[in-house]
Amino acid sequence: MKLIYTDRLKEEREKCGYSYADMSKLLGYKSPSTYMYIEKGRTTPKLDVMISISSIFSKPIEYFFNFEVQENWINRRD
Repeated sequence: MKLIYTDRLKEEREKCGYSYADMSKLLGYKSPSTYMYIEKGRTTPKLDVMISISSIFSKPIEYFFNFEVQENWINRRD
């Protein structure tokens, strides 16, 4: 099960005509690769960034991020 729905992030970004650099700038990052790593699933953003991404695309946060996976991962650590 995926934590980040990378295909949805890419689809929405492209639909809006945004580049990695555009998204990084909107999220306050200095490097375009920072957002690229999120979109490719290489890094998991903090909750505030997840909320910002959802707001930029006007979609619910659950559309892009699978919280069930996170919850299961946290429970396994206990």
